[in-house]
Amino acid sequence: YTSFSKPGAFTNYMNPGTCNAGNRDDAWGWFQATAALTTVTYNPSGSVDPILHVFSGTCGALVQEACADDFGNGGNETVTFATTPGTNYAVRVQRYNSNTSMNGALCIYSTVPPVNDEPCGAIALSVGGTCSYTNTTNQNATESGVTAPPCGGFISGAADVWYSFVAPASGMVVLETSAGSLSDLGVALYEAPSCSGPFTRLGCDDDSGPGYMSFLTYNRLTPGDTYYVRAWGWGGGQGDFDICLRSPSLTGGDCTYVLELFDVGENGWGSSRVGISLNGAAFTYHTTTSRYDVTTIAVNTGDVLVVQYDNSGPDQDQNRYTIRQLPSGDGIHTGGPYPFNGIVFTET
Repeated sequence: YTSFSKPGAFTNYMNPGTCNAGNRDDAWGWFQATAALTTVTYNPSGSVDPILHVFSGTCGALVQEACADDFGNGGNETVTFATTPGTNYAVRVQRYNSNTSMNGALCIYSTVPPVNDEPCGAIALSVGGTCSYTNTTNQNATESGVTAPPCGGFISGAADVWYSFVAPASGMVVLETSAGSLSDLGVALYEAPSCSGPFTRLGCDDDSGPGYMSFLTYNRLTPGDTYYVRAWGWGGGQGDFDICLRSPSLTGGDCTYVLELFDVGENGWGSSRVGISLNGAAFTYHTTTSRYDVTTIAVNTGDVLVVQYDNSGPDQDQNRYTIRQLPSGDGIHTGGPYPFNGIVFTET
């Protein structure tokens, strides 16, 4: 850290208008970048609330690169952003809503992004029959050049990271995440001919997992093809988290149907359930005790499929289920929210 204070005698040079900045006295410094990623931290001494900005360009034509006012009195403010080695950058520090003096220290250092900062460095994930989590992070990542996804609080400069996987024989994947120091995550699923793109978004999710984490299923994948997963923190958040991919196996029948059960309340269906009968046999019942469950059904040519729903449980507005054929993903039947009670579907 280097001592960096704003005396009360300073005057205002400019108002960036972002991160709660105002027409208040500001102090300025500069540095020359030495790497492709740089972190700037301002550490105030005492119970004051600093606002931190970093700019490129010249004094008469400054371009904002990053800003932060994430914490209140006494909190450090930090930005990590992409830089060009050899280029000069200006640092602006202001006290929130005050012109009085503010003492503190400034730290500027080069930062190494994670290996999967860009699609061509994507971490390969395996797709198993059960969930086996991989611990990972988006700390110090930079925004890739792929078009911003429409969900998950993705912002300019978001620290996104990338993963890849080979689609299983079922053509279906279930993506699950679990919170670490990062507890609000967005994810998107893409197809592309190579890691260089172009990327076509297939799905996007924000809060369908536990808490504010992500959960996503997709069942129209081409077996053997490579797909990409993009992950980022809501509103630019960074930290570690867990991610896994799993898929049901194809059955031995002429066709494999997959039954997915969803509960947006994440607390299970209670006594509600879906019943499946083939060729007049007794119903086999399926339910979920959490936010999601999946099972496969072996169906042969000429079989008579009957689907029944029991709505005796609470919160029918939270319940939904789908039946699809694998690996094509063709829809067979969907119920919910507020699924109908009784025999709801028959097919030969």
